[in-house]
Amino acid sequence: MDKLNILLIEDSPVDEMLILGELRDGGVEFSWKRVETEATLSAALTEQPWDVVICDYHLPAFGAPEALRIIQEGGLDVPFIVVSGFIDEESAIGIMRAGAHDFVTKEKLARLIPAIEREVKEARRRQKHSQAMEKARASERMLRNIALALGEGILVMDRAGRLVFMNPEAERLLGWAEMELFGENIHRVIHYQKADGSLHSEAECPVAAIRARGEIYRTEDDVFTRKGGAIFPVSYVSTPIVEEDGEVVASVIAFRDIAERKRAEDQLRESQQQLRQLSASLQTLREEERTRIARELHDELGQVLTALKMDLSWMRARFSSDQAALSLQAESMAKMIDATVLAVRRIASDLRPWLLDELGLSAAIEWLLEDFGKRSGIEYTLRRSHDEFDFDSQCATAIFRILQESLTNVARHSQASKVAVALLDTGDEIVLSIKDNGKGMDANADKKSGISYGLLGIRERAYALGGELKIESSPGQGTLVEVTIPKAALKEERSER
Repeated sequence: MDKLNILLIEDSPVDEMLILGELRDGGVEFSWKRVETEATLSAALTEQPWDVVICDYHLPAFGAPEALRIIQEGGLDVPFIVVSGFIDEESAIGIMRAGAHDFVTKEKLARLIPAIEREVKEARRRQKHSQAMEKARASERMLRNIALALGEGILVMDRAGRLVFMNPEAERLLGWAEMELFGENIHRVIHYQKADGSLHSEAECPVAAIRARGEIYRTEDDVFTRKGGAIFPVSYVSTPIVEEDGEVVASVIAFRDIAERKRAEDQLRESQQQLRQLSASLQTLREEERTRIARELHDELGQVLTALKMDLSWMRARFSSDQAALSLQAESMAKMIDATVLAVRRIASDLRPWLLDELGLSAAIEWLLEDFGKRSGIEYTLRRSHDEFDFDSQCATAIFRILQESLTNVARHSQASKVAVALLDTGDEIVLSIKDNGKGMDANADKKSGISYGLLGIRERAYALGGELKIESSPGQGTLVEVTIPKAALKEERSER
């Protein structure tokens, strides 16, 4: 036993020496102070903590019952042991009922040390328990204050789903006061409806099922019901409270109203759809303008150049033999006209390949790849599931432009020696893929260096057809650009037009 601080309430120095001698003989280490009046007792209680109080029952100024009362009124939990020469049985029973921890007669002081050891040990156990309880209460107060201050609604339910706590934010969002729902099954009050208004049975409730298994459940798309029956969209996390033995004793739901976020998402989605429609419209207008310019270049400027070449041929035929210099100049002009005609045809073809309109997508793709191979020196392969595809002009143009932009990227950036192109009809989808064996790229490169407008254009063309763009690449492993277009989306596009 550690060294004890003993407060001795005793008026007799002889009895003091008797008690202290008994303790020393028993090997008890202690320090002590003796008091014998109410005033000195009250003063001593404030000086330091005491491990045990030993009190004579009879004192001239006051006795054990009064000393015990003073200690109890001070809120002190300290062992109080009465030591007396003789008291009647009724007084002994009375002081024990009043709260004394033990009673030892001076004729049997051998009982004093065991009594002290027992009561000090018990007092220290009570003190630890009290401290633990105070810490628990402090933690509970802190957690409750945190829950009260949170900007999310908090619901705490027992294992049966009945409400045991609800913070002010939950009250505000749901319209219910905590006391109105206390002890109520929360599912049956706020979670019994689905987004479409149909009933949501407790048997199919994921929160209840996962709570039973002790798992966390998280959702960004659900609804709760307010007081009055109105539903509102929520995101929430349901977390079980699990004992050490694995038993779920309660669960906590942290939720928030996401109506404003839903409205913002709907507005953003509508805005994106409008932008894509605008982009598709601009693409269509640009293709129409390209077609018009290409036609005018071919028809108007081509005819003028042809007429000019015919006139020049007429003039050359009339030069005399002594006009050699003029003849040479005319020959040079004819070559310039031929080069200009070729340039006009090339520009017109770049603006709008006549093969796309006259012979269809397959022929246009073959011409594009042949021209790409000649210009870049990169080997190519083409794989098709059909010789011809039943696409309307807008769809065919979009697929052609996607391939054209992809090949431009290969020629400019990939350092590839080979490229494989495939246009496949899988039954439900049209898949266009362009795979090169070049240097590849970091998948996050466009995020680090900014927007790639070529890829953005490809993506927007794919989205306009209801499709998706996938890009797979890594340094040294080449690049795959794949566009997948559901055939159902193509039919829907046609019906809308």
